[in-house]
Amino acid sequence: MRTPILTNISFMVALCALMPLGSCRSGAATVMDAPADCCKGKTVYDVPELSTAPHFPGGDAAMVAWLGNRLTRPAVAHDVKESPLIQFHVTCEGTLTEIAVKVPAHPALDSLALKAVREMPRWTPGKIKDKVVCTFYVLPVNFE
Repeated sequence: MRTPILTNISFMVALCALMPLGSCRSGAATVMDAPADCCKGKTVYDVPELSTAPHFPGGDAAMVAWLGNRLTRPAVAHDVKESPLIQFHVTCEGTLTEIAVKVPAHPALDSLALKAVREMPRWTPGKIKDKVVCTFYVLPVNFE
């Protein structure tokens, strides 16, 4: 299931929720760990399992604007139509960890998308009922 696509003049970002949970651990490298990381050794939930999905501060529109200020399609990837899918965990503290390219598009696009996600501020973590939980998230980053 996909949420509606958000558009901006230079690019669009879509949120994708139904990626296999087990795949979030393969080959992903931890970028940063929160002090009491609720993801380590515990269940990592997928978005459809949550009562409240994790989100960028200010919501989807704020994320589109934030990424729009950081992403410019490089000339070497001018003809590439594919978009990288970036996967990560949103910890109980809102820190993004285990950031990796799930589906590559072009090395230049993949690199820029990874860099942008690594620089994102803390998110509001996901919840099941009123309990904050670690969440697996996949973010397609489309350059247009």
